[in-house]
Amino acid sequence: MYNRTYTGKIKLAVLDTAGTFCDGPGDLRARWPKDDLRGCKAPVIPFYEALQQFGIECDWAEIRKPMGNFKPTHLRMLLNLPEISAQWEEKYGRHWNEDDFDAVLAAFRPLMSKYIVDEDLARPVKGAEECINKLREAGILVGCDTGYYEEDSMALNKVLEDKFGMKFDVVTNSEKVPGRPTPFMVYDCMLSAYEITKEPIPCEAVVKIDDTAPGMICGNNAGAWTIGLYASGSNNYDQLAASKPDFLVPDVSYVPEIIFGQIEPRLRRGEKPGQGLIETI
Repeated sequence: MYNRTYTGKIKLAVLDTAGTFCDGPGDLRARWPKDDLRGCKAPVIPFYEALQQFGIECDWAEIRKPMGNFKPTHLRMLLNLPEISAQWEEKYGRHWNEDDFDAVLAAFRPLMSKYIVDEDLARPVKGAEECINKLREAGILVGCDTGYYEEDSMALNKVLEDKFGMKFDVVTNSEKVPGRPTPFMVYDCMLSAYEITKEPIPCEAVVKIDDTAPGMICGNNAGAWTIGLYASGSNNYDQLAASKPDFLVPDVSYVPEIIFGQIEPRLRRGEKPGQGLIETI
């Protein structure tokens, strides 16, 4: 049986946004007393404050459970959590309905737009700028995908470019195409990369980098290499390991080392992503 094997270099790296290349861990309890000291706070805070407007108290750990999904999907999953739906029924005497969902989402939207560009959150993770520069110097296109709304994502990327000189070759989001855990944001970045290079990019030449389990599953579904970041974002080591990434590292600063020292040698030997092995740093 004919079997095509790619033995070239990595051509595209697709990075998630919050907790991956920006909005990293830090102690912001002076502003938000419930801060859990993890990264990826920009989505958590508006969910917390929007639910508070409706009399619902939600722990940050609960808010993080659906992290990685498109934000309306994330909200729906939150409202369906037993601990939140029980609060809603106790306060309002009934299960939440679609009008309630729309009202909470309407409260969430302006808060999300506010916090995504907050100066304490819209800043690169340590080592992110150096990582992107190393990848670009090696001829690797750098893309970003996100579960944010397109308008919010564009606002954040403008801040990162204007203040820190971080610019991406290709961008996509869950409002444009179906988001994680489907593979389509990775595919959308691959299509945009093709429009730049005029050369098709095989899945084996793509790396998906994310701090959430749905992000790892997205990369696995796309047939790409996957690198999970367990110390800089929303999900911890065990949550990411359960999604079976190819590699687990603390943060984005380790990504060039993994690509150049681990993935590309494996490609030269004819190995493929998603073989069930997890290499950890």
